[in-house]
Amino acid sequence: MDSTETPADYPAASDEMTADLNAALEAGDLERITGIMGRMARVHRMRRVARETGLGEKSLYKSMRAGARPEFNTVLRVLGALGYRLQAVPIHEEDGV
Repeated sequence: MDSTETPADYPAASDEMTADLNAALEAGDLERITGIMGRMARVHRMRRVARETGLGEKSLYKSMRAGARPEFNTVLRVLGALGYRLQAVPIHEEDGV
C-alpha cells in the first residue's frame, strides 16, 4: 500500500466473510477466527498484508492458518491491514449470558 492508499481501498472480503468472522469472534472460536482471517489475507494478497503488518510472509501464512495461535498483537495488526478493528461491546443479560 503506498501513502495514498488505505485499507479501505482493499475490501477484505465479501459480506459473507465479514459475517463469518463476526460469528467466530462472538463464539470465541480462535481456530475459525484465524482461518477466516487467513482467507481474508489471501484475498488481499498476503505479501501486501505482511508488508503492512511488518511480519514476514511465511510467518503470516503460519499464524493465519486454521488452528494457529497467533499473538494478540498479530491479530490486531492483521485486522488493521484488512480494514477492520476490534470493538468491545458490553454483554447484557438479555443477550443470554
